[in-house]
Amino acid sequence: MDRILHNSAKPSHYNKEAKFYDENNEQNSKPINQIVEHILKKHGVKSVFDLTCGTGSQVVWLAKRKYEVIGSDINLNMLRIAKKKSEQYKLKLKFLKGDMRTIQIGKFDAAITMHNAIGHLTKFDFEKAIKNIYNNLNINGLYIFDIDDLDYLNKSNNISKLTIDWQEIVGNTKIRTIQYSTVSQEGILVSYTTQYVQKRSTVPELYKTRQTLQIYTAQQLKNLLHKNGFRVLNQCALGKFRIYGSKIDKSQANRILTIAKKC
Repeated sequence: MDRILHNSAKPSHYNKEAKFYDENNEQNSKPINQIVEHILKKHGVKSVFDLTCGTGSQVVWLAKRKYEVIGSDINLNMLRIAKKKSEQYKLKLKFLKGDMRTIQIGKFDAAITMHNAIGHLTKFDFEKAIKNIYNNLNINGLYIFDIDDLDYLNKSNNISKLTIDWQEIVGNTKIRTIQYSTVSQEGILVSYTTQYVQKRSTVPELYKTRQTLQIYTAQQLKNLLHKNGFRVLNQCALGKFRIYGSKIDKSQANRILTIAKKC
């Protein structure tokens, strides 16, 4: 088998997917948003910088709960949706086009990059992002993020649990999304997606995409964070949008939620 290469995502990433992103993900974001809010409240956080805000799920959720929050993303189409969403709730939010590896706009109590966002970077670029996030945080500021767990996906047949077959109806449009994934020992997760979009009784339009993500073990994440000035406070197993205790349980959860503090 040919070695699969992974490159950091370009600004055009998600250009096509942006339009239908929320149909498959917005409802599933609610439990994650509740978890993030709980962590922020526990640590007395007031200001939050979401460096990979996408369509604004976390930003809008936190702003509605009176957090001072700014959202940034590399993709303009996703940002446009985030802005419209904030306007629907009459929220005066600031959204910026920016790269998590380089954008610097001030100091915050916490930074977040949710929903496997760091996986879009190579290992080298993720380390650049960590250093940049460090510079956007107040002393003792928190960095909260999640990423698929390499140990879990390489165990038994767990990779098959990422297979999805979703169908949503939005207005007069039916959207069906089918996806399966593979993972290498080096942590390159490849997802193959087929999407059918049908308006009324017309012939469905077919879209096929392939995406790669760099994923990690819990220990690899600890090492990277410690090397770049963070202390890991906790790593929780996160699966099916709930937390499984305070230890990584490879039998139950496919993602790692990491909470780190700037030293």
